[in-house]
Amino acid sequence: MISRILLLLLLVTTVTFSQFEPNPELEWFTIETDHFYIHYHKGTERTAKLTAKIAEEIYGPITSLYKYAPEDKTSWIINDESDISNGATDYYGNRIEIASASLDFDLRGTHNWLRNVITHEYTHVIQVQASMKFSTKFPSLYIQFLNYEKERRPDVLYGYPNTIISYPISGVGVPAWFAEGTAQYQRQQLGYDYWDAHRDMILRMRVLGDKMLSWEDMGQFASVTTYKAESIYNSGFALSRYIAEKYGEDKLREVSENLGDLTRINSEGAFKKAIGKDGSDLYDEWKAYLKQDYKDKVAGIKQLQVEGKIIADVGFANYYPQFSPDGKKITYLSNKEYDYGSTSMFVHNVGSGKDDELLITSVSGAYSWSPDGKKIIFSRRNKPNIHDAVVFDMYEYDVAKEEETQLSNGLRAHAPAYSGDGKWICFVRNNDGTQNLFIAPAPNGKMISKDQIKQLTSYTNGEQVYAPKWSPVNNTIVYDYSREDSRKICEINVDTREVTFIFSDPGIDFRSPVYSKDGASIYFASDRTGIYNIYKYDLINNSRMSKESNTVYMQQLTNVVGGAFMPSAEGNNLTFATWQTGGYKINELKDFTVLDSLIAEKNANYKRPDKVVTKYSQENSENTSFSKNKFDFPRLKDFKDDSVKSYSSTKYNNVATPLFIIPVLRFDNYTKGGKFLDIIKPGLYFYSQDVLGRMGIFGGASVNRNFERDLFLQFDYNNGVPFFKDFFLKKLGFSPSFQLAGYNVTRKTEAELVAGLDTLPVDVTYDLLQFEFGMAFKIINSNHHMRAGFAYSSYASKLSTFVIPSINRQVSASSTNYFTGRDLSLAYSYSSFLPNKNDDINPIGRYFRLKYDYEINDLNPELVIDDQGNVTEAFEKAKFHRLEGDLLQGFGLFNNTHSISLRLRGGTIFGPQQDNFFDFYATGFPNMKGYPFYALGGNRYATANLTYRFPIATDLDFNFLQFYFDKLYFSVYGDIGNAWNGKATKLKDFRKDVGFELRLLTYSYYVYPTAFTFNASYGLDQFSNVFPSTTGANQTVTYGKEWQFYFTMLFGFDFLVEGVNKMRF
Repeated sequence: MISRILLLLLLVTTVTFSQFEPNPELEWFTIETDHFYIHYHKGTERTAKLTAKIAEEIYGPITSLYKYAPEDKTSWIINDESDISNGATDYYGNRIEIASASLDFDLRGTHNWLRNVITHEYTHVIQVQASMKFSTKFPSLYIQFLNYEKERRPDVLYGYPNTIISYPISGVGVPAWFAEGTAQYQRQQLGYDYWDAHRDMILRMRVLGDKMLSWEDMGQFASVTTYKAESIYNSGFALSRYIAEKYGEDKLREVSENLGDLTRINSEGAFKKAIGKDGSDLYDEWKAYLKQDYKDKVAGIKQLQVEGKIIADVGFANYYPQFSPDGKKITYLSNKEYDYGSTSMFVHNVGSGKDDELLITSVSGAYSWSPDGKKIIFSRRNKPNIHDAVVFDMYEYDVAKEEETQLSNGLRAHAPAYSGDGKWICFVRNNDGTQNLFIAPAPNGKMISKDQIKQLTSYTNGEQVYAPKWSPVNNTIVYDYSREDSRKICEINVDTREVTFIFSDPGIDFRSPVYSKDGASIYFASDRTGIYNIYKYDLINNSRMSKESNTVYMQQLTNVVGGAFMPSAEGNNLTFATWQTGGYKINELKDFTVLDSLIAEKNANYKRPDKVVTKYSQENSENTSFSKNKFDFPRLKDFKDDSVKSYSSTKYNNVATPLFIIPVLRFDNYTKGGKFLDIIKPGLYFYSQDVLGRMGIFGGASVNRNFERDLFLQFDYNNGVPFFKDFFLKKLGFSPSFQLAGYNVTRKTEAELVAGLDTLPVDVTYDLLQFEFGMAFKIINSNHHMRAGFAYSSYASKLSTFVIPSINRQVSASSTNYFTGRDLSLAYSYSSFLPNKNDDINPIGRYFRLKYDYEINDLNPELVIDDQGNVTEAFEKAKFHRLEGDLLQGFGLFNNTHSISLRLRGGTIFGPQQDNFFDFYATGFPNMKGYPFYALGGNRYATANLTYRFPIATDLDFNFLQFYFDKLYFSVYGDIGNAWNGKATKLKDFRKDVGFELRLLTYSYYVYPTAFTFNASYGLDQFSNVFPSTTGANQTVTYGKEWQFYFTMLFGFDFLVEGVNKMRF
């Protein structure tokens, strides 16, 4: 009983408890400054010191813009365990995690990573906290409702829930576009982020292609793909710039403050109050402006548009086309139908008309053909390890054998390329936010050892190296380089290690250089005109490189409206990636010519927009209504991050988030014939953890007017084994997490008690107490989980005072422990689901769980009272082994928009039959929904479910009150199963049901996924079971041939079933 009750309590609360990866395997330190803590692990000292410097420099400019500063110091967490660039802000916990690895993202321009990400994430903290309706220590309040089946069994207190609602009244309601837009807007005087050519390209093509995100769709990251997510960022930045430029920069602050109004459930009124227009009207005005503005800007280009022919147009991430050495093939990377940016390699046969073929799965970034065309060297990010770290490694593909060989293990090496003679390779490695160029002998299908590697460059201050290419005839390598912002093109002599900048003009981006086959020229992309195009540069006079800008010698080969990138040349033919309305495509341009004179003659140029809002780019402009505190913006903009002052540091010592309090109003309708006031159960949840997520507490308490209570408290320790850490972490690589939890639930009811000749109504209070200790850890990689646990349970019943009429005797109140349980358990689970934009509503993949329990229980199934009022107890020992399994396999259909899934579940208690107190149940909400939960129970059970799910609408895209309506799915399903005692059952005894389910995904307050489900199921078989009542008489209960209905309103669709797997009924 307690497991069922407490399961529901946890299901509706744990989603509020956010967690950062604790990384106990790392050694952590802390730098403390006036306004910040910087927590970093060994090996990230440079990034940590620079973060301390930058954070203090931007503190004043950002807090003054919003007239808000946090009460407590903000914690920064620096991590360099993965080759993934990101930043994440917990604006309630006042903590930010950033990756040392710099951003290399083909949908975004190149900026100084640390300056940009630190300012971006801290703007999130300030802007969102300034928008909060409640205190930062009160994130939300919850309204919850639980309704239950009308249980027919006389030996069951009340039925299993058939309605579960848990809904937050959010303390924050900032639209996604506004949060990300202001975080990119930052302060225009700083210039760490600006309207680069990539951002302009994405928005320009959406506008010209009439594919702008709607006002409603920009508000939240719903049904999100990589392209859509970036478009929300992109549109948000553009609209924030528009607001600042037209209505004033102060309006960003005013809108933020208005969003904190308790009466606002969406953002419309916040904009109305600040600028005099509803948000949707503002959007319409901005959209009309963009259409005209971009139409004018591209008018010149349209007179001379040179872009070739698209040869690969499926997907939005088509990158790095390359001619094979014989010129007969073009290989390229593409995500094809995949919703995110992960790519594989495909091959296009030039001029054949055949469909492109998949060559190599999972390829990341730049790659290279061997000069003889027999091999391809490439990199990919490996699978997350047990610490969820993901790094690059290199591989070599044998074209003839169609086999690949791994060349490195944990080397963090990517973007490999062969030398002109095929005897060497070059590649890039990352460390603490700095990338360097390395070379090694050609692997020829063998692992590369570290002693074979030679470092060519010696960068130490956050410099970035991209996509190196070796000259086919000389011992030189050309590559992209960046340090502050934009990319430059460098060439390094491998013998002398002398670096020459070919293109380094400020304010212009140069990237993706490749040599011509004769090594005399390079082809590359540049945004010199405001739009990326392909250029050629002849390497015939090296003296130019040191005397004047080489841009005057650039020869423009394309003139596109979107953008042209990543060229490869074969004679006078080019292939390159081009940006269209739907993303990156692969083009081929035959017989290219130099266009510069024609462009000048036709004035076929683009009118480039300003990178920053000009009137706010200078500190002393009279352009706001409040003081700007006279910050030294010229110094901050012209930053010098080569050397950073020395900061003292200490061992990390558990800096904690605040203690968060979440009030709860629960309507818990389990009482039979009770009054409305009886179901009201107010309470609260509370939680806190240290900023690294190493330890935390989470608890809650609710009580109704009858003093029935629900209490729980969890303590989590995620810092590995607390003793002999070096042995467990370094020798064994073992870093488990631990949890200690306690639960207490009380319920009151009226029962019938047999006392001699009398059957008496008596008040009974059930007091259920349970303690759990668990240890969880990952094995192999992040998909495989193990958990060992021990649970101790003590269930008591308390009888109120009553009178036996036949002897006129009063019996005093009494209490007895009717169950004491001890459960040792070990569980293994595997989970792997295909990431896609509908995986929240239509999961596709595999889930498997196997749990073993060894239980030692003392059970008192009944109380007996004689004529003299003596209460006697009869405990029976229940010692047994239990095994339960669960397998879910989902298959995608019709490009994964539909799915069909099979779920098999079963369990057994080994040995002699045990009391029905320990039964499995095959029916009810968690399983066969066509029958009430307690309809089919036994020491053994087996069920199978087949579900077909398909979309009714995937682009609802409208707002109502605080809700955004995203998509609607429908499913039909059938179940077959049974629960039984004894060693065998017959197939004819298995019960069947059919049903359907509606799933509606919405978002509330722009940030909370809100999932509605309505489920109706019909039991096809009718059957009767006999159950004992408290009076001792047997009662027959009939099930089946009726509809069962279920409703939920939660954060997701499937975690109810996941939760059922965590706790035993």
